[in-house]
Amino acid sequence: MVMISRKYVLLLLVFITFFSVSTAKAQQLLSENGFPLSVIQLHTSSGDVIKLVTETAQTSTERAKGLMFREALSDSEGMLFIWPDRAVRQFWMKNTPLSLDILFFDGKGILQHIALEQTPFSESPISSLVPTKYVLELPAGDARRRGIDIGTILRLK
Repeated sequence: MVMISRKYVLLLLVFITFFSVSTAKAQQLLSENGFPLSVIQLHTSSGDVIKLVTETAQTSTERAKGLMFREALSDSEGMLFIWPDRAVRQFWMKNTPLSLDILFFDGKGILQHIALEQTPFSESPISSLVPTKYVLELPAGDARRRGIDIGTILRLK
């Protein structure tokens, strides 16, 4: 009978756990445009829960590209921008042929400001007005149609 010490069993468990987490991260789903996909929920002040699968921009390269050059976006699509810190954010619509609603959330995921139906290709700055950590871009009119308003809560899955 082979005896295995506790030390080796613990080492094996640590290795299996690490390998499982690494494999899960490596297998994260990507959109056809190469962005990671995330499931989010928006909890509106009226009690509605809106579930969306969004493309996620977390790196500076992903955030710089955003939805530029996109010609179509369905009602169930959007892009979530995530930063490691809170700060006043500036957006623009340069090279973006779609009109978008841009939603600015604070570090707790609470909607603080909405810039509705932004003009395609505009180079005018669109400010969050307050420090934000998350910004969600949706097709123009989506925020109003879905009842998304100030105080809506963003939950990441």
